[in-house]
Formats: sequence, C-alpha cells, structure tokens
Amino acid sequence: MKNRIVNYFIQGLLYTTPLALTAYVLIWALSSLDSIIPFDIPGLGLLTLLVGVTLVGFLGNFAVKTPLVKLVDGLLEKVPLVKLVYSSTKDVMKSLTGKKKGFENAVLVRMAPDSEVRKVGFVTDDTLRELGNAPEGYVMVYVPLALTIMGDMYVVPPSYVEPLNGKTGDIMKYIIAGGVTGQG
Repeated sequence: MKNRIVNYFIQGLLYTTPLALTAYVLIWALSSLDSIIPFDIPGLGLLTLLVGVTLVGFLGNFAVKTPLVKLVDGLLEKVPLVKLVYSSTKDVMKSLTGKKKGFENAVLVRMAPDSEVRKVGFVTDDTLRELGNAPEGYVMVYVPLALTIMGDMYVVPPSYVEPLNGKTGDIMKYIIAGGVTGQG
C-alpha cells in the first residue's frame, strides 16, 4: 500500500510540475509586464507588448529600406561592444524566423575518429571564411545544450558529420528539452 501511494505521488508530480511551472512563468511574466503600465487592468502589459512589437514590425517593414534605418543599423554594427550583441542577436533572430540561412542542416557529429558517440547539432558554416586561417575543408557545427539556449561550436571535418532528415525546429526543441519532447 505504501509503495502504491508513493507511486501515485510521483505520477502526480509528473503531471502537475510542468503545469505548475508553466503557470508560474506565465503569471510572473504577465505580472512583470503589467507592472510597467500604470493602470490597474490585468493583461494590459501583455496587450501593450504585443501591440508594440507588432507596430514595430509593421513600421520596420516599411522603414527597412530608408536611409535612416540603414544609418542606425550601420552605426550599431560599428560600436565595438554594441556590435557584438546587436549583430549576433540580429543574425540569430533572422535564422530562427527563417529570414536567413542558419539552423537548417541538422546533423549528427562525431567528436573523434574512433568514437561511436555522436552529438546532435547544425552545420552553420561550410566555408569558415570568417575565421581567416581555419583548416581548409572543415565545417562549423553548432551543438545546442540541453535545458538552455546556449550551445558549443565545433570545427570538424565533413566526414564527421551525418545529416539528419527531421524537421530542424523539432530537432532543436528535442535537443533543448534534453531529448524528452514528444515522449508520452
């Protein structure tokens, strides 16, 4: 009887923990957004954020071709520390939204010639021109880390890379979730 109760408790944790954590994060995010707006109307912060981001996207769609936007973009790309954050963020967002090639070549990458162990990653650069004197014939593989949005970069010979044929968005989700997504 005692083991059965413990098993029910653990089963209950498996069902309630993701729900509770999701609810907590959503409530915290909504409360944080609502605290920005001085009115006491629940949800106004979220609504303001959604309308604001959509408005910026709408205006940006027309303004991208204007000299002012190009000037500001060019200036941000030249300021030493700002350039690193701005250009990296811009490139990642373009890759994730499909406006720039990025995480589309999912692969298994061998870390050593005699190893049977593989890591799941994405070929992000097959020329390595940006690295200057990188070894010729190598490719850059980005390997996201589980349960985080960070990752490692590896320069490997193409023979270490085996293509995967799954959807890249699903593969990225699988990696970040530690390989437990979609398992009922």
